[in-house]
Amino acid sequence: MRKHESIGEMISTCCFVGVAFYLLIYSLDLLESGETLRGYGGLLASACCGLGGLRFVIANFVEILRKS
Repeated sequence: MRKHESIGEMISTCCFVGVAFYLLIYSLDLLESGETLRGYGGLLASACCGLGGLRFVIANFVEILRKS
């Protein structure tokens, strides 16, 4: 397992997580106001950004699975 400690990696992870939270809140508001297509599209984008924020955790998990 590789440690991810560079400043650039921390900044990009914070950006992914921040945008994921923003899109989640905004998309839920869109769904409440009746804009279902935009709301669900935003939720999908929020999930993708959340996965981007977890990319190192996912990579470490896949590496553990491959070793076993």
